[in-house]
Amino acid sequence: MLSEEALIFLGGLAALGAVALGVLELIWPTRPKHPVRRASVTFTPPPAPVSTPLAPLRRWRSHRRRHAVNGARTRYRRREPDQPVNAALRAAFEEEPLRPAGSAEPDVDAVEHCLALNHAGQYPAAIAAATTAMAVKAASGEAAPVARLWSIVAVARQAMDDAPGARTALEAALTTAPDAERPAYARQLASLATEVAQRLAAGGAGGRGPSSEEDVHRLRQALEWAERGAAVVPGEEGLRALAADLERRLWPTYERVVMALARRQEFGAARRLLSEALEDRRFPSARAATFRELFSGTYGGEIGQLTAQAIRSMQTARESEALAALARAEELLDSVHDQALPPRRREEVDRRLWWGYKKLGRRRAQAGDYEGAVDALAHALRFAGVGTDRHADTRTALVRAVEGLAERRVLRVRELAETGDREAALVHTDKLWSRLRGVLAAGLEDGDLAVAFAKAQRVVDEVNASR
Repeated sequence: MLSEEALIFLGGLAALGAVALGVLELIWPTRPKHPVRRASVTFTPPPAPVSTPLAPLRRWRSHRRRHAVNGARTRYRRREPDQPVNAALRAAFEEEPLRPAGSAEPDVDAVEHCLALNHAGQYPAAIAAATTAMAVKAASGEAAPVARLWSIVAVARQAMDDAPGARTALEAALTTAPDAERPAYARQLASLATEVAQRLAAGGAGGRGPSSEEDVHRLRQALEWAERGAAVVPGEEGLRALAADLERRLWPTYERVVMALARRQEFGAARRLLSEALEDRRFPSARAATFRELFSGTYGGEIGQLTAQAIRSMQTARESEALAALARAEELLDSVHDQALPPRRREEVDRRLWWGYKKLGRRRAQAGDYEGAVDALAHALRFAGVGTDRHADTRTALVRAVEGLAERRVLRVRELAETGDREAALVHTDKLWSRLRGVLAAGLEDGDLAVAFAKAQRVVDEVNASR
């Protein structure tokens, strides 16, 4: 049984709990006594813009057909205009309005943008931007902006030292531009052609005038620039006069450069230039005889150079190099047409080759090499146009070389016969007879080789008698 103090203590605890619950209810009430009424906000549509009316809005459409019905088997009905529409819901089902076809973009114009890139020195970027813009504007049929963009490309190409590219761009601008704007691009093209042609022509005019192939080619390029510019811009008299002046300067330049190359013994380069000039449709007929004479002179000069090289090689006992030089000279002579090499010039060339082969044959004969001497002298005898005296001198030298060759072979046959090798001796006699007949085919007569034939017949009789 609880005491009186215990009961008082328990009663105090219960009172404290009730007080705590009351305080908590005041701080965090479980249910408001008076619910809060929220003020309704009325949606006010924004005022209509003053700008040009936009295209009608594209609305989201359902995949259901218009006659579809809802779950209650009642048809869907359209919301009436007087019913309120939530702005968020409207935005969710509507797309951005289409821009009218002719409306201007707020961006910088493509032509102005490319011009700004050119002024800033960003030429590759200007070309790239202009090319992209041209594709767009050409698709929409805007000829004038396309022509302006081509002009901008030309300026950029010229700044990048690409004159051919600039010319191509300006020709495209002329083709594309409307009739009213073409004179401006024609003047731009004429200015470019004049500047490039004058620069090329001035580059080939050194202190002593043009003296190399590069100078001629530079002058030809200048003439082509002036002629092409005059053809595209027919009314530009300055270009026509410049083209005529450059053409007058071209042919004397060819002649001077060819003579300079010949003095430096660059005969191949001289012939290339002469062939180029003679095949040009603009070549004046009054200069044809002079240029053909120069053309044949290059052959004579080169053959003379090769024969001199052969002589130097012989003097230093380099006969293989001498033969190679003579063969090259003869090959060069065979490649020349009769029209390109007049008779007088051909006789001069023949004398040079004859002299080279005769010199080689005599040196070989003096060294005891009769086989090689016969070959060289027989080759020299082929040049019949060297004159009667020279031809007779060559014939005499060849006969002596053949007699020396026959004497050497006869000695070899006798050695074989004395050792009892009769079959080998007979083989050598057959080779001797074949060799003598071959020399006869080179231009000698039977009487010229009477001594050599007599020696060959005598040794044959000796071999036959030794059976």
